[in-house]
Amino acid sequence: MLEIKNLNVSYYNRKIFSIQKTELKAVDGVSLEISKGEILGLVGESGCGKSTLGRAILQLTPIKSGTIEYQGVNIKSSKNDEQRNLRKKIQVIFQDPYSSLNPRLTIGEIITEGLVVHHRSMNRNERMELAKETLRQVNLSDSILSRYPHEFSGGQRQRIAIARALILKPEIVICDEAVSALDISTQAQVVNTLLDLKEQFQLSYLFISHDLNIIKHISDKIAVMYLGKIVESGSKSTIMDQPAHPYTKALFSASFDIKNRNRSLSPLQGEIPSLSNKPSGCHFHTRCPIAKEICKIEPPEQKTLQDNRKVACHFPLI
Repeated sequence: MLEIKNLNVSYYNRKIFSIQKTELKAVDGVSLEISKGEILGLVGESGCGKSTLGRAILQLTPIKSGTIEYQGVNIKSSKNDEQRNLRKKIQVIFQDPYSSLNPRLTIGEIITEGLVVHHRSMNRNERMELAKETLRQVNLSDSILSRYPHEFSGGQRQRIAIARALILKPEIVICDEAVSALDISTQAQVVNTLLDLKEQFQLSYLFISHDLNIIKHISDKIAVMYLGKIVESGSKSTIMDQPAHPYTKALFSASFDIKNRNRSLSPLQGEIPSLSNKPSGCHFHTRCPIAKEICKIEPPEQKTLQDNRKVACHFPLI
C-alpha cells in the first residue's frame, strides 16, 4: 500500500555571520513497505529521524531525494487532484493532544474541519451526523460536539484526535508517538481503541514510538532506526526472538519486560552521536560491542537474511 524507496530528508543549519550551511541528514536512504491492514512499528532513540520520516510521508517536510508511493502513485510528483485524494487517505495522530487541537474551535469544528476541505458538497447537518458517528467509534459521547478541548483529559483529547483522523475514512494512519504523553492506564485504552479500529476498518498504521513494550504489543512488523538509517526490519517475532543487529539487541535488552522481570537489563553504552557529525563507516560502530576495523571505514549494505528480515551490518548476529 505504501512504499518508501531510498528516502533522504535533510535540514540545514547556518551559523551566525556565516554563509556556509551545515547539512543534517535526518533521514538517510530509508526504504520501507507497509501492506494493507498491517501495523509497522518504527523504533529508535530520540533524534534518530522517526518523526521526520512520518512528516515526510505527510508532505509536511520537504524531501531531498527518493520516492514515496501510495498504491503506485508517487506522492511528491502527483497532480493536484491526486494530492487532494492522497491527503484524505493518509492521516496522522500527533504526539501531544494538548497542542494538536485548536483551543479556539469546538470539538465539532475540529473533527469536521477535514470534511469542509475534502467534501464541500456536504452541508453542516451531514457533517455533524458523521462527527457523532465517528465519536461513538472512539467511545466518546456525541454530546461533546459543542465543547472545547480544554474541558477534556489527555486521553479524551487523544480520542478526539483519533476521531479527526478517522472521519475522512483513511487507509493509512501515521501515529507519531500517539500515546507517549498519556499515563499508562490511558495508554492501554487508546492502544486498544486503535487496534479495534484497525480490525473494523482494515486500517494500516505506521506506529512511531520509543516505547518498546507498546511496539511489541501492537506491531506486525518492526523497523529499527539509528541516526537516520534503518538498521534492521522484519516481522515482530523474528526481531524480538533473535535480533540480528547489535543495536536492535541492545535496544530490546534495555527494555523492562514484566513477564521476565528477573532478566538483567543491559543498557546501551554511550550517547547517540550528533546528526551534524555522524561517525564514518557504520554509524553505530562507536557504541557497538562487536565492531571491527571495517566497521569504522565502510558503511554496511542492507542484506536480506534467510528469514526475510533486512539488516544493515557487516557481522549480523545470526
